[in-house]
Amino acid sequence: MNIPLVYEYLIYVAAIIVGIVLLIFLRRASKLPTHQKLQEHMAAHLQDMDGYVTSLREGKETGVRFFKKISKLLYTTDKLIYAASALARKERDTDIDNVSVLLEKTRNDLLPYKYGKREQYDLAGMEQASRELRAALDVMRDVLARDEQLKARSAK
Repeated sequence: MNIPLVYEYLIYVAAIIVGIVLLIFLRRASKLPTHQKLQEHMAAHLQDMDGYVTSLREGKETGVRFFKKISKLLYTTDKLIYAASALARKERDTDIDNVSVLLEKTRNDLLPYKYGKREQYDLAGMEQASRELRAALDVMRDVLARDEQLKARSAK
């Protein structure tokens, strides 16, 4: 038996195994959240945003910290928009698409703070973003209630 040929086959097997492992990790990373998980992420984001508005009212946040927090809020909102729109596209669900539209409105209300068009002490945009996020959360709760009804109906 030819020893270099065995090594060559071992390298091929190792490359195949590494490829399969990478595909498994990519699948896990790109997996869409369930309706419940999306609602939980949105609730956590709302809580984070409301907590930040109260800290702004107290005057605790300034300068760079304000910019970092707004950037983080925008990043989280963008992730939620992506998840909601991908979920709506996959399921062809207009209610979840409405959630993504409301999340985009939330993002549009936060953008002026990042680009300096609004001062950090002008909280009207933050409060509007919070209201839009609450509306999206209410729609998501309706979707979860609808899911429960469909699950009960299909169980009969």
